[in-house]
Amino acid sequence: MPSPAPTHAEITAFFQRLLPPSANAREVPFLWHSPRHPAYNPSLRNTTTVVLSITPTAGFYTANNDPLWTSAPVCFLHRPWNLERRALRRGSLVLASHASFDEHLTVGWNASLASRLNLDLREAVCIQGYKDNPDRKIGLVARLQQPLPAQILSQLLKDEFNGAGELYQAETSDAGALETGVAAPVCIVAIMNAFHAEEIQRVLEAARAKDWIGSEADGSSVLYLTGAARDYGLAAIAEVNMPAFRVGHRACEEWGIRFIAEQLRHEWPNLDVVQVLEAEEPAEPKSKKTERPIPADMPASGTLGTS
Repeated sequence: MPSPAPTHAEITAFFQRLLPPSANAREVPFLWHSPRHPAYNPSLRNTTTVVLSITPTAGFYTANNDPLWTSAPVCFLHRPWNLERRALRRGSLVLASHASFDEHLTVGWNASLASRLNLDLREAVCIQGYKDNPDRKIGLVARLQQPLPAQILSQLLKDEFNGAGELYQAETSDAGALETGVAAPVCIVAIMNAFHAEEIQRVLEAARAKDWIGSEADGSSVLYLTGAARDYGLAAIAEVNMPAFRVGHRACEEWGIRFIAEQLRHEWPNLDVVQVLEAEEPAEPKSKKTERPIPADMPASGTLGTS
């Protein structure tokens, strides 16, 4: 049975299980910042608090330094690059994940989201390979265990993404739909982290290879779930009569943070889990003549940051 106040080592292991390494991807150091005290032992240091944020915002530092916490918190950041280490509470541990978080907890190979959408994962197809990384998982294609009208599925997705998202549907040419006014239900969902004509064709080919749709069938029974909607992507789905649901990049990341919080609370019910979902303040434009100094304690890739 998990202890009421987990150790830094236990929380670190939890995140490593949730966010396995992405194949051949450039990744930030997982241990982004660690206490530098010589007596620090992650297996002996307990905490009562975890702070989760996409970026190190003002609210993140406020939560990290909250005097109500009896111990320094463990923190997690998706984009940690602008972290001000000297602004952290002494003894804080900061974990980070960029590539794996994008792959497993936004849109892409997100089996957790697929399960919540009632997709059948037993025969799920992995769409793999993107740009210069043939091993990168960029999508998951699977059948719904119960087909749903696009509008109902759209509402389920909005509920899942805290109200965010928009459904795009091409004008149907299906004779049955034109006659009855009712479009065919969605039977397949593709959760995709890219939105080009090539990826849309790969989704169609995956569904055809599984015999989920006919060899000449269009995409009317497939819903393409993605982050940002691009004009070229919308034009490509219109050509194959495939509905698409655009969530938005930020909403995808917030889903991942909320999911981690939910899993932490399930693992350690007495743990204080703080979600910081405020927007990051825009960075000031850099002068062309001034180079930003690199802090002496900034970790190189694969090293442990300390302060």
